[in-house]
Amino acid sequence: MNRSLKDALAAHQPGDVTVRVVNGFFSVLPFAPGWHYPGTLGAAATSLDPAIAARVADRADAIAREPGPQGALAAFDFLDKGDAGIALFSGLRGVVQVARGEGASALEMDPQQAADAGLKAAGLSYVTWKLFDGSPDERVRALLGTESGRALLTWYVATDVVLPFADNLVAGGTGLITDLIDTQAAANVARLAVIAGPEVLETAGMLDRLGGTLKSYAGQAATFAAPLSAYAKDSLPGILGTADKITGVAATGVDALSAYRALGASLVAEVCLARALAEVRVQVAAELEAAEAARRLAEAEAENARIEADEARRRAEEAAAVEQARLAAVAEREREEAERERVELDARREEARLAGVAAEQAMRAASRQREDYSLAEAEEAASLKHAPIKVTRSAELETSASATPAKSGCFGCGAGIVLFVLAGAVASVGMWA
Repeated sequence: MNRSLKDALAAHQPGDVTVRVVNGFFSVLPFAPGWHYPGTLGAAATSLDPAIAARVADRADAIAREPGPQGALAAFDFLDKGDAGIALFSGLRGVVQVARGEGASALEMDPQQAADAGLKAAGLSYVTWKLFDGSPDERVRALLGTESGRALLTWYVATDVVLPFADNLVAGGTGLITDLIDTQAAANVARLAVIAGPEVLETAGMLDRLGGTLKSYAGQAATFAAPLSAYAKDSLPGILGTADKITGVAATGVDALSAYRALGASLVAEVCLARALAEVRVQVAAELEAAEAARRLAEAEAENARIEADEARRRAEEAAAVEQARLAAVAEREREEAERERVELDARREEARLAGVAAEQAMRAASRQREDYSLAEAEEAASLKHAPIKVTRSAELETSASATPAKSGCFGCGAGIVLFVLAGAVASVGMWA
């Protein structure tokens, strides 16, 4: 068997007759839990945590396919159908018969009802064993820790123990109930094993522990035997149609109400959803942690990239600064070289100018000397060879009159020197220009 939890829940709806009858009986018992049928697995998951409802529902359905939940769902099917056509309505049949005066005692009229109640107590023990982990005490505490588990036990004691034997409770007290649970439940474990398998025999210790809890619930419900009977007599005919229909359903074994399947599906869903919620939250926490780690890593990588970019920019700026300094140094050297060349050129120009001035002064001095020089007396030829040339004004006049320039050794030398100096100055200026 591989039954889907979603399908098991979909078999009933919050407004179904089965759910209405269960809630109706619970309204009579002050200690009954505030049970509400979840309707769908998705709706139940949404009520736990809307943000992750879809994931929780899928995980819960997967968990429900494990052997424990599957065994529980199969057991709840059997508890509704019974093994001899005695379903939930076998409990209600006794109420109707008593109300009609058809028998003095439900227990005397239908001993099979006692066996049926014992069989269901064994079934509840088996379900508790299949759904929860730990020791028998831990498993019972886990069952009582669920809303559907408390609703299941309340329904059992109300409809399968207290309600069928309400008149016996009036006559003999609650001792009858505890005896019924002790004797009939243990006797019917073998009957349940035929359907559920030999592992049911391993739940004997579970039955002993759950039996005490069932007795406690039955003791509370016994004080409300009369209101339960009144509710069954007054309200059920209106809900189901007629009192004849109630007894007819019970007599033919038709499964008109499937309260154990509805309560059982609700219990399996509650257990599987609780486990799925815990698992999914762990997964979400791990995913969030991984996402946070990825975010921190991305931030670190971005920070490293920023640092590298800043370092690259700094290096580029330093390189640019170095290059700019180098170019500035080159430009400064070129400027200094140009300045030095300009200074040298100015110096040469100044030298040339001074040379020109000196030459001009020399020419003027030579000119004055020529004007002032005259031969006072004849000199020997040997002395004239190295003596400056003296030209008299009369001779100069004669020379200019004849248009033939008169040259003397001294004047020729002076003129040559002047021309040489001027040529040197001009050449120097041209070279540095």
